[in-house]
Amino acid sequence: MNDISKKTLKNHAKTFYFAGLLLKKHTLDDAAILYTFCRQLDDAVDKNHKNSPKKQLKYLVADYRNQVSIDPVNLAFKKIQKKYCLNQKFVDDLIDGISSDVDFKQPKSLRQLIYYSYQVAGTVGGMMAKILGANNKNAWKFAVDLGIGMQLTNISRDVKEDSLNKRIYIPKDMLPQSFSPQDISTNRNNEMIFTKIKEILEIAENYYKSGLEGIFYIPNKKNKFSILIAAQIYNKIGKKIIKNKFLFLKKRVYVNVFEKIYILMKNYLIQKRKCKLTEPIHKTNQLHKPYFTIL
Repeated sequence: MNDISKKTLKNHAKTFYFAGLLLKKHTLDDAAILYTFCRQLDDAVDKNHKNSPKKQLKYLVADYRNQVSIDPVNLAFKKIQKKYCLNQKFVDDLIDGISSDVDFKQPKSLRQLIYYSYQVAGTVGGMMAKILGANNKNAWKFAVDLGIGMQLTNISRDVKEDSLNKRIYIPKDMLPQSFSPQDISTNRNNEMIFTKIKEILEIAENYYKSGLEGIFYIPNKKNKFSILIAAQIYNKIGKKIIKNKFLFLKKRVYVNVFEKIYILMKNYLIQKRKCKLTEPIHKTNQLHKPYFTIL
């Protein structure tokens, strides 16, 4: 299962695989299992199946919830869930978030967008914190924030692709009334879309900043550096979107291997300045309470 999970990580999450190579081996193995579990649920919705997406997702969720699972991905995940005492609420909220994409509804407000980002990615960050050994009672808050920041980057990067699939994740109250996916895909509103995506990426910066502060709680230096690199590479995508303006509406923006190596080398030299040396104070009232509650 570990080989399959690492192959899935390598093929579908190149940034995480690149940064993951810096992790301790057993940590990478378990992180890959977590990713594969999440990916399988997501693919049930986003890829074509003989069954309808709703049936496929329902099958996987039911199998996961069975006392004895049949699906090998579910089986492997349940082992690491038990091993690390992963919060069941994170799993349930992840499933709810992915399920909401079956009968997709555009977020009405920033609150709904942030909550969705928590569900599908913040939860993963919260579980990943445990795998990394960040067991402090406050560590999960910062890990959730890093996941939210990354999801907001995903949404910004994929706005054109999502529009072709008849989805808009930009909240309704940020757009004109009756705005449709075709209003993005036809390139008639590039200036406005860029402005709104820039606003979302500026919000993402607050979550990245919090997530980076939370690296303080990761006990192992290799694991600390790996998460620092993953965060910096992912955040670079958003910076490239802003720098190149309309490019993300023409083609997928990504960080190439040379840019990744540069980020790795640069951060290796200054990592002590990037990682807090004193315990951070989480901005719960700003980053969580307006949007969602967990515990």
